[in-house]
Amino acid sequence: MPSSYGGGRCGGSIKLAALKSCLIISIWWLSSISRANASSKLGFADFIGGQRAAATLSSNGGTRWAVLVAGSSGWMNYRHQANVCHAYQILKKAGLKDENIVVFMYDDIAFSVNNPMPGVIINRPKGSDVYKGVPKDYTGDNATANNLYAVILGNKTALSGGSGKVVDSGPDDFIFIYYTDHGGPGVVEMAAGDPIYANDLVDVLKKKNSANSYKSMVFYLEACESGSMFDGLLPNNINIYATTSTNPKELGWAIYCPGDHGSMSKEYDTCLGDLFSVSWMEDCDKEDLREETLEQQYEVVRKRTGEGDGLNRSSNVMQYGDTSFTGNLLSAYMGNNPKNSSTAIDELDSSTPLGSSVSQRDADLLHFWHKFNMAPTGSREKLEAEDKLFAEISHRKKVDHNINQIGKLLLGYENNAKVLKNVRPSGQPLVDDWDCLKNLVRTYERYCGSLSTYGMKYTRDFANMCNVGVNNYQMVVATVHTSNSSRLQHSPLFANFLGGDKGTLDDIATNGTRWAVLVAGSTEWWNYRHQADVCHAYQILKKAGLKDENIIVFMYDDIAYNKENPMPGVIINKPNGTDVYNGVPKDYTGENATTHNLFSVLLGNKTALTGGSGKVLDTSPDDYVFIYYTDHGGPGVVEMPDKPLYADELNKVLKYKHKANGYKNMVFYLEACESGSMFEGLLPTNINIYVTTASNATEDSWAEYCPDYGAPATFDTCLGDLYSISWLEDCDAKDLRSETLQQQYEAVRDRTLKGTAFNGSSHVMQYGDLSLSVNFLSSYMGSNPPSSSHESSATDALSPYVKVPQRDADLLHFQHKVRKSAAGSSENLEAQKKLRDEVARREHIDYSINHVGNLLFGSENGSKMLSYVRAAGQPLVDDWDCLKTLVSAYEKYCGSLSTYGLKYMRHVANLCNAGVTADQMVAASIKTCS
Repeated sequence: MPSSYGGGRCGGSIKLAALKSCLIISIWWLSSISRANASSKLGFADFIGGQRAAATLSSNGGTRWAVLVAGSSGWMNYRHQANVCHAYQILKKAGLKDENIVVFMYDDIAFSVNNPMPGVIINRPKGSDVYKGVPKDYTGDNATANNLYAVILGNKTALSGGSGKVVDSGPDDFIFIYYTDHGGPGVVEMAAGDPIYANDLVDVLKKKNSANSYKSMVFYLEACESGSMFDGLLPNNINIYATTSTNPKELGWAIYCPGDHGSMSKEYDTCLGDLFSVSWMEDCDKEDLREETLEQQYEVVRKRTGEGDGLNRSSNVMQYGDTSFTGNLLSAYMGNNPKNSSTAIDELDSSTPLGSSVSQRDADLLHFWHKFNMAPTGSREKLEAEDKLFAEISHRKKVDHNINQIGKLLLGYENNAKVLKNVRPSGQPLVDDWDCLKNLVRTYERYCGSLSTYGMKYTRDFANMCNVGVNNYQMVVATVHTSNSSRLQHSPLFANFLGGDKGTLDDIATNGTRWAVLVAGSTEWWNYRHQADVCHAYQILKKAGLKDENIIVFMYDDIAYNKENPMPGVIINKPNGTDVYNGVPKDYTGENATTHNLFSVLLGNKTALTGGSGKVLDTSPDDYVFIYYTDHGGPGVVEMPDKPLYADELNKVLKYKHKANGYKNMVFYLEACESGSMFEGLLPTNINIYVTTASNATEDSWAEYCPDYGAPATFDTCLGDLYSISWLEDCDAKDLRSETLQQQYEAVRDRTLKGTAFNGSSHVMQYGDLSLSVNFLSSYMGSNPPSSSHESSATDALSPYVKVPQRDADLLHFQHKVRKSAAGSSENLEAQKKLRDEVARREHIDYSINHVGNLLFGSENGSKMLSYVRAAGQPLVDDWDCLKTLVSAYEKYCGSLSTYGLKYMRHVANLCNAGVTADQMVAASIKTCS
């Protein structure tokens, strides 16, 4: 127990005084609230001036659907499940069928040991049971954000557990969604798993609209700062109307709480409802849904919630989205519930004050305080309540301190508060880059612990860090400094991390082994550069101390002693470079350099190998793994000498490796055209894998040091690839013990993006767990001091050499041979034939893919459908087996796609995404190519 609390369990009066000072919010229950209500008690008819809604609404046979979500768990959050159960009873009474009502709640309240009425939940003092009959659709660990998204979208295949019910709605249907729980700026909680971020929720709603699967939708949302879930995000033209319990910067309020004199049963030590929620639900109980409009209910709820309890505990109920249909009757969404004069709840006028309220974030403190205050002195219950109360207060102080300290480190003492507390004007979303926000929050929680319900108040602070350009690397440094200052400040390793002497933060916790897998996926002389890249990578790792037993190399090995090599037995990776081939292990070469063997190596599965050296990643939970792949690729696929390697298969292998606890951290560098598509929307952020790729999901990558463009005159093939030589030469020039992954990423990104003065650039991307980017390169590549003799590095401002798209490097090779060989010579004629054959192959593929598209979608839509690019964060295709099947069907009748044709993998993926079957693909391919 902190000394400021009185030192242990003694000094009762001092401790209670300190406790009360911490709980300013608890003052409200120490005295009863009395006020004159007569003048404010207006009947509903009076409130709306006697004007009943004249509008009528025809459902045109449409179905009413409802999704009810309580996002919390724990007895102290009783009110959220009570709200949802009450909402269910309203809808059920109004005629909605259980098959059309989907309920999310953790379901740990009704039969909680704390419940004074086991099996019963009430939503107001002396209220009736609202729990009876409520469907248990998604409870416990199934009450997740992903399941909620799947339910809204009607996507049964995306569900994980639960009843399987989804909103299987049509274009004439009406949807009502109600969510209640804790939240913060731009985020609300779910009972299990990850929270719901505003951008993700609105994206789901937009997808639902794009699917034309509802006529109109109403969304009621209760949470602190709930307006931020829609402000600047929810369009006004997708037939969705939303109201929120607060504007983007206000608290929401709990009511019917313990200690509320005159309105609360003594046996309850938790709040029974929330102000906004009981306002709209008690209005529904009291009024005829067939006569009241959405706008009229909004006005009732706005007034009741805005008045609060008279002690400035109120909020501004907001409207977002399409307000043009607020004249619709409530019955269009909630059913035909006639006014019921027999229920006790009808006796409560909607304008009646609700008693005292407490902020949603402080309701747990009130619960613990009430239990402590009411328990007998010296009892175990009293001591447990005291411990929980002080633990929560201590946690809050820690979060407050951490955020404040991080802000000062990143923004300076003078600007910290001004920047972090900035509130954007109405109509602007919380943050410009939502991925940045999520990454900063994850990084904070990785090093400082969970933000928890209380800490969600600080998501605006994180958003403002993103808005002023704070990156994840800076956040890692600041959070590590903040969370470990007492343990690490005087450690030389901490100084190393902040850029002092050499070392790595991970050395504090592990002595694991470094492993590496290096893969060149191509064959043939004109692909020289891929094996050169891999050999160069080997030399860096070997020099930095990795043992051959821990470095596994895949390459066809047909370059060093190729008859066209002007330097037999030697491979270079830059003009006038040194030999990088000498000493490279020949682990998996020739026909053993297969996709199957690569997967077996990664999984450490020796028994699955077919040929090769037998070396595998025989790793332990403390080990660090570095994987580097370089070759040709296309959307969702890269090449291996035997067959393509698809993105879904690679990511499955990586997930299996993580599930087997087979490493501590992993870094994956991948060079190929459209290489970002190998991880986009596929690689999780929570399996300790950090990835960079040579390009995003839609771009070429580029060959470097090519004939006529930097390669020695004796070479007719490119020596390297832009992304690869950028990181390799950066390693040659830098000290791996002091450069982080993030710093190398930025150096490589800048060099690759600049390309040349003429052409050739791509966007280097990051995927996976970006919090690892603070790690030093030495954690994965070994401790390599910089080479003073190195001639160039990734810090070069602008390379003088022209780059060539990877897919066109073979054409350049053939063209160079034609130009340089004697006219009419066998070498010249052979080069001309190969060039003509390759051009003809490309023309055939271009024609046949586009013709297939036109046959399947029509000449007007074919090109548009085939070339469609999905939004960032989505995988290339929903059904990877379909993609592979359609590719096989095309190749059976039209011939191999070849390296060049991999560019069309997105086109084939779009066929799958549009529902094209294998039979349709076969028919179109036969008609095109027979």
